[in-house]
Amino acid sequence: MFRKNSNHTYQAASPKMQLYEITFQPDGVKVKAAGQTTIWEAGQRAGIILNSVCGGAGTCGKCLVYLDGQETPVRACQYRVDRDLVVTIPESSRFFEQKILQEGISSQASIEPLVCKHYLQLAGPTLEDLRSDSQRLIAAVDETAGGAVHTCRDHAGTVSGRTRIANSLLRQLPALFREHNYAVTAVCHSGRIFAMEPGDTTGTMFGLAVDIGTTTVVASLLNLVNGKTVGIAAQSNPQIPFGDDVVSRIEYSRANPDGLRQLQHRMVDCLNQLIADLCKKTLVQPWQIYELTAAGNATMQHLFLGVPVEQIAQAPYVAAFSEAVNAPARELGINIHPQGNVYVMPSVAAHIGGDTVAVGLSTAMKFSEEINLAIDIGTNGEIILGNRDWLVTCSTAAGPAFEGARISHGMRGAAGAIERLYINQDVECGVIGEVPPTGICGSGLIDSIAELLNIGLLDPSGRLCSRDEIPAAVPPKIRTRLIETDNGPAFTLAYADQTKHGKPILLTQRDIRETQLGKAAIAAGVATLMHHRQIQPQQIGHLYLAGAFGNYIRPESARRIGLLPDLPLEKILFIGNAASTGAREVLLSRQTRYRAEQLAREMEYVELAGQADFQNLFADCMFFPEK
Repeated sequence: MFRKNSNHTYQAASPKMQLYEITFQPDGVKVKAAGQTTIWEAGQRAGIILNSVCGGAGTCGKCLVYLDGQETPVRACQYRVDRDLVVTIPESSRFFEQKILQEGISSQASIEPLVCKHYLQLAGPTLEDLRSDSQRLIAAVDETAGGAVHTCRDHAGTVSGRTRIANSLLRQLPALFREHNYAVTAVCHSGRIFAMEPGDTTGTMFGLAVDIGTTTVVASLLNLVNGKTVGIAAQSNPQIPFGDDVVSRIEYSRANPDGLRQLQHRMVDCLNQLIADLCKKTLVQPWQIYELTAAGNATMQHLFLGVPVEQIAQAPYVAAFSEAVNAPARELGINIHPQGNVYVMPSVAAHIGGDTVAVGLSTAMKFSEEINLAIDIGTNGEIILGNRDWLVTCSTAAGPAFEGARISHGMRGAAGAIERLYINQDVECGVIGEVPPTGICGSGLIDSIAELLNIGLLDPSGRLCSRDEIPAAVPPKIRTRLIETDNGPAFTLAYADQTKHGKPILLTQRDIRETQLGKAAIAAGVATLMHHRQIQPQQIGHLYLAGAFGNYIRPESARRIGLLPDLPLEKILFIGNAASTGAREVLLSRQTRYRAEQLAREMEYVELAGQADFQNLFADCMFFPEK
């Protein structure tokens, strides 16, 4: 239940739901955690994975951290949060640094973007030196960069020829040289000089990394000189009015003569608004942004580029392109430097886009001897299974239920959303922003169903029991929450006098069915890949949960409803928004960009529609596991 305290804010009635702020150092990352959450669990929510060789038993001592500057460490898997904390993590306690980053997957160790700048102080022409302006510029860049081979080396490490000049720059070259006494900065990308700026501007160079999600678009502005993120902006995908999933947007583009253009323009306008917001906050000028890298599912990447998508939804489900794409910003109407580059991540197949390739990069599965599983849970569920010897992947249409769509009181994970729910003697909810609730987001939805299964108000088929069928052990306050509506039975999550809008928040039978469809699609996709490679659950070393939503679900709840395989909880790790991370890494490192393109070529794609056993697995996965 919720109660109003003296300062007129709302919080859960039970001490269990008290939220505390945990600050992880030296990362500077802050996260809210409920009371009694372990530091290890709070770290997962913050995207910080700690070692836990003993599986959380507290015996290995590999997850030691320091609290509030104290000199004596505590075990993160055993210490339960009971106040606001500052947690300092030594390198020896980090899982990723020890197990993954040492394999070279992180491009952060070496910042080497494809965009580079060279300050030149040239000698002007004389009767003895009659080289053209372009010859003079190319020679100076080659010399400053350490030779033409270095300058013209592309992200794959291949020499593509001598340094060249963009045609648009040739028209500006004579005036730029002479007006600024031949003291200029050349801006290059992959051996191509595309801009010149007066004076020395080598200390100013920015790029934009974008996660084009079906529901949300996230843009990160990065300093390409030092690799630091200087600003982040996000907004809902403006294509949602045309359809809340990729299938409906594909259908819109097919059914409307101007549909494809509308969808593309909506995305371009969205990106330009995010760029304007970031530039306003950071005082960076749009023309100082020289490259944009984008990761999304294959349909989103097609729509962004204005490429037809009808064939993606029709058997045999073929993409128009799968290789990485480089396009001039001016051509797409993106408000960065007009000659700047827009890089779209490589895809694997029609339903496996750059966002899944980014998950593969973030998990470093290609460098692991053990077999790992990665799931990016969203409107579409992308799954990767494998190790250094092989990788298989598939995509399944989970639907928008986990994003809050098609749920009677569903909403995205914003202030007012119920994100946590427990059932004891009564319902206890955790609400984002600690305000009166207005709806429920995906993580709260999963918690609600798991709790109803645990107390017997929901049977394995997904049917809410009637008032006459309530088990005797169910507490009286919980009994009164089960009601009958015109559309069938429903469970009251919050009463009208507890909500911001003055209406009760319900979990309906239809909401449960929508959730079953989503969780069955993902679970059946996992089962299909495991069957394809003859892998048993006990062979899986780790399960990585990607995506903004995956970072907020309680793994025990997701496992309880059958969304995730029945693995020990210590094997389930959160890796956050891998699509955004991947877009940032390919922006900052030419070597990581090469790895991404190589990874896309090496993944084996399994089309679920062509698997004879998928429908049977899907039907089986519609049921909830027995307790």
